Amino acid sequence: MILESGNDHAADPAREARVCIIGAGAAGISLACELDGCGFDVLLIEAGGPANRVGEFYEGSATPPHPEPRQFRRVGFGGTTAVWGGRCVPFDPIDFERRDYVANTGWPIPYEEIARFYPAAMEYCDAGRLDFLTRTSLPGAGAIIRGFEGDEVVDAAHIERYSLPTDFGKRYRHRLHESANVTVMLGMRCLKLNRTAGEDRLESAEFIDQSGRLHIIRATVFVLAAGGIEVPRLLLASDSAGGGFGNLGDCLGRFYMCHFENTLGRIVPHNKPVAFRFERTSDGIYCRRQLRFTPTAQRAHHLLNTVFRLHFPSYSDASHGSAVMSAIYLAKFSLLQEYRAILQQQTHAIASPLSQHAGNVLRDLPGLARFAGEWLFRMRLAKRKLPYTLVPNADGSFPLEFNAEQTPDPSNRITLREDRDRHGMPRVHIAWRVGEQDAQAVLRAFRLLRESLEHSGAAQLLFDDEQLAEQIARSIPLGHHMGTARMAASPGSGVVDGNCAVFGLPNLYIASSAVFPTCSHANPTLTIVALAVRLAEHLRSRLES
Repeated sequence: MILESGNDHAADPAREARVCIIGAGAAGISLACELDGCGFDVLLIEAGGPANRVGEFYEGSATPPHPEPRQFRRVGFGGTTAVWGGRCVPFDPIDFERRDYVANTGWPIPYEEIARFYPAAMEYCDAGRLDFLTRTSLPGAGAIIRGFEGDEVVDAAHIERYSLPTDFGKRYRHRLHESANVTVMLGMRCLKLNRTAGEDRLESAEFIDQSGRLHIIRATVFVLAAGGIEVPRLLLASDSAGGGFGNLGDCLGRFYMCHFENTLGRIVPHNKPVAFRFERTSDGIYCRRQLRFTPTAQRAHHLLNTVFRLHFPSYSDASHGSAVMSAIYLAKFSLLQEYRAILQQQTHAIASPLSQHAGNVLRDLPGLARFAGEWLFRMRLAKRKLPYTLVPNADGSFPLEFNAEQTPDPSNRITLREDRDRHGMPRVHIAWRVGEQDAQAVLRAFRLLRESLEHSGAAQLLFDDEQLAEQIARSIPLGHHMGTARMAASPGSGVVDGNCAVFGLPNLYIASSAVFPTCSHANPTLTIVALAVRLAEHLRSRLES
């Protein structure tokens, strides 16, 4: 059952359920779907309405170059899946290890505890089967660069898969509408979690509907299925003592991680073909090739888990000669605010005069028209959309894009400000930076990749070592908010236990990338959903017994 507004319960502002899920993004919706048909009542409560929008109550501040807190976040049924790019990649076994060369690493559960839920997560995300190897996903396909199959340092045998992209709100609305035991309440923002006096349990949660009426929800179990910024905000704001729920070891809000990325250097292949464009797997999923490092090389060279992709040239530099890229650059202000920065993600790129971009467009109007037709059919009308535009450089070289893991650093954190929004919730400040150790690890990764490519004779990787170190340090963070309520073996080193229950409040769980102790190189959505499916299994066992 889906209620369009909490106002439908205005005459009965107090309600009870066995499970109350707060937040209807990828985690909350997949968890509710997994509990559909169970023997108890479930409430799924979302602050926004049926349509997604940028929430004004996400306003806050951040340390540059981190985007301000409203970016890469949406309020509404489906959450930020309304605007995600659809990249689906699982974490690697090494991500779960305690690595003595990367501080604060190690999960309290083994990799296999998440891996067994990845097939279900792939299904929820519409990303095909759990297969990320080139030889099995793309049988008969050649190497990413002819003559380079990888070596003991560089792994050139993996792909990344892409969702439709799936808007969870649209995709699973009908399923939850037909549910006999799951009720979805929209337009109900959670303001506070109330702890039972003298007991280690959560008693209720307070919500405000769009008319300003307060609602009290009581439940046996609460699940906070918000993002990595909103989770610590609510846990900190709810504790009248000021320390924050689950903050027994001063970890709440700390260890905030964002993948950092940039497009630096240039690969010059000596051989063709080069696997640059999107390909279709044997089960019909769009995918791209990756260059990454073997676990042995990561340990031996003290690397962060980092991936590289062959990239297109900077939109802003008209020397690429592409009518398509110049047209996109000229139309940049029509893009979502978050994605305009991608046009300038090469931090060293200099924008060419608009007249040069206009010249590129005029010189190849037929090519631009062909692209417009492809864009309409493959990127807008098709059910499974081409993820984004890939245009090769005119000179045959390929800029190199990297996405890097970040060391869990307690000084990177979410804190509450003194000022409050219109509902009385304190706004947040985000303190984030790329640490020197992280920047140096990525520099080592570039050098190792250069050595492997040169040794193979298949390509060169060109960059200036001194300039590259500076550019890496100025890399921008992606909109992946992780680690602020980390999973740990004990309350002194984290906020939730191995089942995602908050230390000191065992009937409060967190389904979110906030619980990630490390962030891998992988986009978080697939692992968020896998953790939600795992949590559903745990809750069924606990509540049905």
